[in-house]
Amino acid sequence: MGRGTEPSVIAFVGDSDSGKTTLLEQLIPLLSARGLAVASVKHASHGFDADRPGSDSHRHYTAGAQAVVVISDSAIATFERRDAAHIATLEEALATLPDGLDLVLVEGFGWESIPRLILVPPDRMPRNEHRESGPVLRVIRVPESAPEEKPAFSDDLIHSIASGIVVWLQRHPIPNREGRAPVVMSEFRAARSAPRGHPGRSERSR
Repeated sequence: MGRGTEPSVIAFVGDSDSGKTTLLEQLIPLLSARGLAVASVKHASHGFDADRPGSDSHRHYTAGAQAVVVISDSAIATFERRDAAHIATLEEALATLPDGLDLVLVEGFGWESIPRLILVPPDRMPRNEHRESGPVLRVIRVPESAPEEKPAFSDDLIHSIASGIVVWLQRHPIPNREGRAPVVMSEFRAARSAPRGHPGRSERSR
């Protein structure tokens, strides 16, 4: 990614509608509150249109611009036209992120060889491709919910996951995805009892 120190990358994988987005929505504020600069990457397997139809930037894009940048005092976004036959990679997504990040939480990309948490229904086992593609930090049993409702993850579970991630980051202080030693699930499980006020970025070595 062209920076001296790359952020650590952890994936959240599972079948469609397994609760990955809901979990990350609850987890990101906790990790940010612990002093971590967090980014996220989402794999949109069915495509997406992030801009608002009818906006000036959307009109630029539909007129044929190869890329459109929208910038304000508080945010910046880039819409880049891609060849439909091109297969997007996680590395491409990571290369677009800004400097100064500690952690990137990835939703999807289960085939990449990166550490992951696997979300599964309570009555199923993780899929082989999810278990074998990269180190498994934890298997999360998703609470049962009505078909049209989002899973309701407990506060204790979310805090436990956040503590596990912070402890794992402390045990792997040099975020080099290619050179990092394999991670075993027991390391992550050991963090489940860590106190909720665990130190964040300001207290961990780099």
